[in-house]
Order: sequence, then C-alpha cells, then structure tokens
Amino acid sequence: MDQIKHELDVLIVGAGFSGMYLIHKMKELGLKALVLEAAPEVGGTWYFNRYPGARCDVESMEYSYSFSEELQQEWDWPQKYSEQKEILEYANHVADRFNLRSHIKFSTKVISAKFDESINMWNIKTDSGDVYIARYFIMATGTLSVPNKPKFEGLDSFKGEWYMTGNWPHEEPDLKGKKVGIIGTGSSAIQAIPVIAEKADHLTVFQRTPQYSIPGLNHDLTSDERKYFRENYSEIRAKARKQFGGIGLFEYIDTNALDVSHEERTAAYSKRWKSAASPQEFGSTFKDIRINMEANATASDFVRGKIREIVDDPTIAEMLVPEDPIWCKRLCVDTNYFQTYNRDNVTLVDLKENPIENIFEKGIKT
Repeated sequence: MDQIKHELDVLIVGAGFSGMYLIHKMKELGLKALVLEAAPEVGGTWYFNRYPGARCDVESMEYSYSFSEELQQEWDWPQKYSEQKEILEYANHVADRFNLRSHIKFSTKVISAKFDESINMWNIKTDSGDVYIARYFIMATGTLSVPNKPKFEGLDSFKGEWYMTGNWPHEEPDLKGKKVGIIGTGSSAIQAIPVIAEKADHLTVFQRTPQYSIPGLNHDLTSDERKYFRENYSEIRAKARKQFGGIGLFEYIDTNALDVSHEERTAAYSKRWKSAASPQEFGSTFKDIRINMEANATASDFVRGKIREIVDDPTIAEMLVPEDPIWCKRLCVDTNYFQTYNRDNVTLVDLKENPIENIFEKGIKT
C-alpha cells in the first residue's frame, strides 16, 4: 500500500517550548507547518521530567514567552522557581490560548529523514506510516530528549523498583518508608535528593563527582513581585537579550575579582549567595572569574567554604567539596541540598573510592 504524502512548507519535531513557539511563528507567517511530537501532550522536557523536586532554575517570570504582552500580563506564576507541574500547566495554557494543538500531531516519532536534492525538499517518514515532504525541516528536540539507560552490570536482575529521572512515571511512586539509592549528583539529583530524603526510610547517595550549587532561595511570589514584573517586562526582556545566559534580572559588576581586597570579594560573593536570582547572576559577581583561573579560584574557594559551613560532618563535607574550578560545569541551584547530608537517614558513598561493581537482586555492590 502506498504511503500518503503530505506536502508542507515546514515540518518541526518536538512540541516543547521551542517547537510551540516555532509553530506559532509559522502560523503568523502564513506557512503550512506541522509539529510531530513523540509524547501525547505538549511540554517537551517538562512532560517527561517529573521526578521529585523537579523545577526550573531560572526565575519563573523570565522562564516564559515574550511574544505576547497579553500572555505576560495574564499568567500568574506561584513561585520564584516554578515546579514541573506549574510549568507544564503553563505550556498547556499557551497551546490552548493560541490554538497550537491543531498543528501538532502527538504520539508520533520520525524514523527517517532524507534530503532530496532533485527537488530541494525533505522526505520524512514517521512510525505511523505517514510520509511528509517539506522545504524546511526543523529539530526542536532539545539536547537531552532521549533517556540514557544506565549500563550497569546486573541491572535487569534487580527485583526492586528502579526509575530514571528523565523518564519518571506519571503515577508517582510511593517511596515512603523505603530504602532508596540514587546514583549520580547532577542537577536533577540535587533537586530530587532533598525531597526523597524526607520520604524514604533511608537514602544512600552514590556520588562520582561533587557539584557546585548555590541556594535557590525559592519562595511564593507576592502580589508586589508579580506587579513589578508586569510593569517592567519590556526592560527586563531587553536586558535579557543582551546579558549572559539570557537573564535580565541582575546587574553585571564591571570589576575584576583580583582588583579588590579579599574582604570586598567575600562581601560581594556573600551578597549574591544570599540573593542571587540565577546561577548566571552569581557567576557574574566579577567579570574575570570565568576567564582567569586565579580569579576563578576566589569564587571556587568561597563556595567550598560554604559547603564546609553547612555540612556538620567534616568528612562528609570534604566528600561534597568539588575539586574542579567553578563554572567548568553548569552551576546548579538547590533547596537545602547540602543540608540534607546532616540528616540521620542519609548516607553518602564516594564512587571514586568505592566504584559500583554491579547491581544484583537486592541492591548495589561497590
């Protein structure tokens, strides 16, 4: 049976924040466009990543669309850093408000895409058997759209429950009163660990590489905070388009860390530790900390010192102190991450000292 061919101006893959905006723009331009989405709903990463503690590490009022002034004025974000559920609600609201769903085909995956030079068109096939011919083929899939199943020896023999943060079940697992292990301490784990520790009978964290993280200082937004954003959105967006990381809520300090005294540096770092709106803001405390190793060391040492202050057990604290310079990796934002290691029901395992050998029926062997 011949496959049906659909001719389009633009075919987009992915109905996350990028794909939704793209289809909105294509509609404005009068182009015939379609989005293919593997999930049954919009939201992209916010549809799949629903692990405990999942939330954005950019302030809610900035992690939003700027193409519609009406949308900016009408949507109420509940918290400084919105959790996954709230962001997904926002994505669904946008899809409904701007009639985007009629241009999205859900539960559909692309299985092949070839460019036909004879007609200068893309030939795209899907797992449903449809064939699309499109002049433009745009991937709005993001960089982490496919979960990477860990390759631990014996994983399939494990008899307990196991989950991946990037593909968390929609029906929340009941972790209350259970013994839980979490492997890895990246940004997702830093969000999940404090929440899981409150539920589990005991939590064991298996850490390979310690991370830098700054306090998120999350809180419920007040009516005055929302009013400020609504009255100043134009200025905030204009700054965001020119500043590092696309964040408009802070001012750069046009000073080098090495040009001021130790006391002045410590005061500047302390101020942003207590009030930073984002990792980008803390990373911009001085203009040379991302380009000069000696300057970088002043910021690295400051955060290392904070970790040692927060964690009661000196041995555990040293396990959590990163050796690399700050900003070699993405700087994380947390809610009581380091404080969690002061709990009696939390154990930290250093995988550099005790590597995982295999996973067996009842647990993990290091």
